[in-house]
Amino acid sequence: MLSTLASIIVLGLLAMLWLSGARAREMAVAISRKACDREGYQLLDDSVALQRIGLRWTSQGIRFRRMYRFEYSIDGTLREIGYVILLGYHLESIHIRGRHTFEQHAEKEKEEPVPEEKPAAKVIPFPGNRRR
Repeated sequence: MLSTLASIIVLGLLAMLWLSGARAREMAVAISRKACDREGYQLLDDSVALQRIGLRWTSQGIRFRRMYRFEYSIDGTLREIGYVILLGYHLESIHIRGRHTFEQHAEKEKEEPVPEEKPAAKVIPFPGNRRR
């Protein structure tokens, strides 16, 4: 009875790990396709390959860090290699044509500039020496 329950739990964890990997792979394909389209390159084979996987501690807890390799062509004749690095399901960085582009903050909205305060508003008065 206990071994059956343990087997079911292990199979469930393996299924969750496989589904997580499949979702991350689909995201890597979409990201690499979008990056190639933006640069005017052609994504070859319309696929990515898992190059490396590891664990990374983040503020949200432990996450998988996956590096996917993809091939693209600039002019249609030569193959170039690019990389997509995902931390969990978020883009950490992408490498295309010798450039290392960080894009983890690209999805955030542009922040409004903080209005400058007057210098006097930043001064904290200290009590003086009150000797008489």
